Amino acid sequence: MKINLKKTSVRLAALGLATAISLSGALVVSANENPTQKTVAQNQELYAGTYKKLSASEALADKAVKAAIDNVYAQFSETKSYEISAYQDVVSKGEYDKYVIRLEKDSKNFFHFAIDSKTGNLSYTIQSLDAATVLSYPNVKPGVDKFYASHPEAKSYVISSANIVDNFVGKFSRYNLTFTGKDPKQSITIGIDAKTGEIIPTKKQEL
Repeated sequence: MKINLKKTSVRLAALGLATAISLSGALVVSANENPTQKTVAQNQELYAGTYKKLSASEALADKAVKAAIDNVYAQFSETKSYEISAYQDVVSKGEYDKYVIRLEKDSKNFFHFAIDSKTGNLSYTIQSLDAATVLSYPNVKPGVDKFYASHPEAKSYVISSANIVDNFVGKFSRYNLTFTGKDPKQSITIGIDAKTGEIIPTKKQEL
């Protein structure tokens, strides 16, 4: 299976997944929502109440996962040395992504993706970007300018981490940027629409 990954606005200077986005909360459910799920969760080590951790060899045995990883390796050769973490949906019976795969070197170098249960295609990817050069990416600077304009008190903050999410099911892409002050506890994360440069409602940590 040939999987085409976007290489325009998502070059990986330093791959890395958004650590703030764990197993894509929008795509999973809590085991507490359903008695059956709760029972399964009690019998297995599940993540997000739905996903069972697999070994790399178990994940690579699936043709869709193998094809996706090979495609990532072909386009972003630096990821070949990254550690593979794999998770399989064992609860929802096809309602959610079948696999969530994480290729990671460290917290700032990663590539995450999910395989859709119904189609076997990618449902989303999350790629880390180089915080030092992310302003050169399409529509990032307009969003950052708007952020500084609406938060003048944060003009001394610098971009400390960045990533881009491409959601192929929802058909949208967004940048996630974290700005940090001199005190590491002072930070704010914003989302920027990759197509328009508009700011997506933010989640403040401390400003």
